[in-house]
Amino acid sequence: AFTLLCTTIAHATDFYVSPTGNDANNGTSQSTPWKTINRVNQATYGLQPGDRVLFLRGGTWRGELLLGSSGTAGQPITVGAYGTGAKPLIKGSEPVGGWSVHQGNIWRASLSADKVAQLYVNGSRMTMARYPNTGWLQNDQGSGSQLQSNDLNQPNGYWNGATCVLRSSNWSFDTMRVSSYSSGTLQFTSPVTYLANNPWGFYMRGKLSELDSPGEWYYDKAAQRLYLWPMNGGNPNSMTVEAAVYKNGVNCFWQRT
Repeated sequence: AFTLLCTTIAHATDFYVSPTGNDANNGTSQSTPWKTINRVNQATYGLQPGDRVLFLRGGTWRGELLLGSSGTAGQPITVGAYGTGAKPLIKGSEPVGGWSVHQGNIWRASLSADKVAQLYVNGSRMTMARYPNTGWLQNDQGSGSQLQSNDLNQPNGYWNGATCVLRSSNWSFDTMRVSSYSSGTLQFTSPVTYLANNPWGFYMRGKLSELDSPGEWYYDKAAQRLYLWPMNGGNPNSMTVEAAVYKNGVNCFWQRT
């Protein structure tokens, strides 16, 4: 007598993504590819060890690719490319168009986003509107959630709601929200661990009124509006303007392989 053992072997699957695909496809062949990152994200928790997600070379996708499943040391889940040509691009940004003149050299456009981390014009990174435009202000006295600087001479209340980018020690930077400002003193919404009276510098941002130089930009979340002073007095409608609105291009979840 003998016993016949039947085993099931799981075969890894390749999923294809193409700019000319269709999210209604099964995605499992080059002739039936998916189209968007959102469709890949819908399947992310169902990916199995050894599976591959392949993007068509020469294509560009915008969004945040989520990798939520885990493979094994011998069979990792892979993100790669298929076809020929340039490597596929996954961008954590969205294009911005429809610009109109706000005032002077400053343009504005509508943009719906929780946050704009960076702005790129024709591939070059612009500078978030700040004070001063270059360099650092001096921290003359600071402790807990308060900082005083003789370099701040704006009217009382000017910096309320703005952001202070502070080098709080020789090894750390803090981004602090200003709850109130008066006579050169900033009061933050929370304390800074290493503030003390260290001589490290800081600068201010988060004010449209500080957008005063070419190459600077500002995003008003409440109004869902983006402002830009293009370099060389150009028209941003004739430029490629991209706003980084996604936290990551590829987000591999904790302890995934």
